[in-house]
Amino acid sequence: MFTSVKQQIRRDTIATVLDYYDHSIRNLTETARREKYDKMSTSPFSFFRGSSHLFYYDFAKVPLAFDTSEAYPTFIQGDLHFENFGVFGDGAGTIIYDVNDFDEAYLGSYLFDVLRMAISVDLFAAESGFDSNEAIEVYAETYALAIRRYAKGKDEDVQFTKANTSKAIKKVIKKAEKKQDAFMSERTEVRDEERYFATSDDLIPVSEKTAMKIKQAWPEYLNSLSGEHRHHADHYDIKDIAIKRESGTASIGLERYYILIEGADEEHDEDVILEMKQAQSAVPSLFLPTHPLFEDGLSHEGARVIAAQRAMVHSQDPYLGYFTIDGNEYYVRQRSPYKRKVKAKHIKNESSLIETLKVQAEITAKIHARADADANVLEYEASEQIAEAIGDALPLFVRQISRWARFYANQVRFDFEAFTSWVETRSESD
Repeated sequence: MFTSVKQQIRRDTIATVLDYYDHSIRNLTETARREKYDKMSTSPFSFFRGSSHLFYYDFAKVPLAFDTSEAYPTFIQGDLHFENFGVFGDGAGTIIYDVNDFDEAYLGSYLFDVLRMAISVDLFAAESGFDSNEAIEVYAETYALAIRRYAKGKDEDVQFTKANTSKAIKKVIKKAEKKQDAFMSERTEVRDEERYFATSDDLIPVSEKTAMKIKQAWPEYLNSLSGEHRHHADHYDIKDIAIKRESGTASIGLERYYILIEGADEEHDEDVILEMKQAQSAVPSLFLPTHPLFEDGLSHEGARVIAAQRAMVHSQDPYLGYFTIDGNEYYVRQRSPYKRKVKAKHIKNESSLIETLKVQAEITAKIHARADADANVLEYEASEQIAEAIGDALPLFVRQISRWARFYANQVRFDFEAFTSWVETRSESD
């Protein structure tokens, strides 16, 4: 009896949170909501990926041991999970493996990133048929040891490439290397000696009205580029624009475009594809205190996203920038031809999972350690604050992360059943 009561209460909570976020905050159409909920309904892990706002609703006010002082928050990725790491170019010709999504980056407790990642490990491992206990413990321990090392000023500029990653990641990088030349030919075509986007199911022509608005706002984007990487003006001449469809779960309903620019010459050999994406308030900002950083220099949501990528990733995309159209804020980055991620099919056994998680833990610690005074974002060293918070209690830290991860992963599975029941009710009422 009480199980059904609990599920009803939780279902009402989930419905309220999702209705508020997806309707009132994101302004998603009913079609977009159905698409999003269909994706979230495929598994508990997919549900978790699409419901970060529910995670913060549950955790934002929970006092956790090993937290840092509220006066020293960390610049967090904000939506960390197993599939938000990926392969992409570093802007200097090297293919790296790193965090590849910064839309929810914000200032808050480092534990939000660590816990959310650890919960995703439990869900991912269970759905892949692996034991999650050791995997979570290895992730938490590796993170703590890495942050301690970074607090001493060591290795913060490390990059993760074929030379220092797991076998699963190396395979993904090798596959990505073969994609460089194929990507441009798959996405574009040359007609009458000019290159244009090739129309496909997920890439469709943009209207002349929208194209004109983007071109008119383009100077604002150019002004936002880092002077260190700026090319001559002709380099950024727009050749074509297309609407990009089939976004990730959390990105459904946000406008996204591909923009083809001239590049280094007029012979199409150096054309570049940029991704322009609508930026909205980070999910953590709805639940956490507003930091002055986002009231001053990073009040533009696109500026916040690119600041996070510049700070957290050692080598930077030279095309990172932002601008505004009709009150909507956007950021721009290069669409890497290497874009790939490690998925369940790449993890052959538990040792492969653990190897990969060690790298992901190192990267988690690295982004927290870099995005502070070292990147001129904060006035203090976040890694020092985190290392001090964990102190000499490493086994206890690992145990807490593991217990919270297992507890909340089971909550996610319970919530998933309540969510799918609610979705069915919504469908029946349409």
